[in-house]
Amino acid sequence: MDSNAVIVLVPGACHCEKIMDLLSHQLLQAGYPTLTLGLVTVNQPELTIKDDAAALIDKVLHPLIEEQSKEVVLYLHSYAGFPGSTAIKGFSKAERKAAGKRGGILGLIYQSAFIPQPGNTLREMIGGFYAPWQDPNTQTGLINVIDPKTAFYADVKEPLANLAVESIRPQSLLSFNTPSGQTYYSDPAYDHRRTYLHTKQDQALPPFAQDAFVAGSGTEWNVKELDTSHSPFLSMAPKLAAIVVNDAKAFAATYSH
Repeated sequence: MDSNAVIVLVPGACHCEKIMDLLSHQLLQAGYPTLTLGLVTVNQPELTIKDDAAALIDKVLHPLIEEQSKEVVLYLHSYAGFPGSTAIKGFSKAERKAAGKRGGILGLIYQSAFIPQPGNTLREMIGGFYAPWQDPNTQTGLINVIDPKTAFYADVKEPLANLAVESIRPQSLLSFNTPSGQTYYSDPAYDHRRTYLHTKQDQALPPFAQDAFVAGSGTEWNVKELDTSHSPFLSMAPKLAAIVVNDAKAFAATYSH
């Protein structure tokens, strides 16, 4: 893959950008530049999925692709599947190449991530209720996490697990209850360029839920199982980086045919 490719990392709900630092470091060591975007809905009760999608476009995809003609691999963790699925409209390399433009999204990696259909809310996709580890507060408009170590970091070693717990912030209640806009992961531009990383020991989004997301998408994914909890970017960063690099190379190879 060209040296100008960038791995864009978008962490899930309640997480800050630094949660991806270990994975980012490993990718940089492998020769891949990275850019991490934190969600604007973290600790912001008035903001929704639409604001996260707009931030991904305005702060990352438009500058990298439209202004700098960069090639991008988009890595979406958990909740980030919601804004990511809508923000990618028109940014695929396939579409841009057909229009005589350079750069674009080479492929998509969804890690234990939601794969919404238009009109879905996150709350609906987990059964219409809040998860046992979620503590919604209608007064503050925020969702707090009950026992994040168990929910997110069950297999992460100390002291890293405690550092991760300390970085957790509440999430906008609206972000869990706002319907998704139109989604674009199923576009033919991403055929053979979609990976779903299925975390088998996940206690935040259990394996059966991830299976349902993939099946419900009506789209073909290259599903890869990881024997980890919800945060392999902490528990197995070197191995995860190798998987991401291999996928990035595989995505790039599809454009040489």
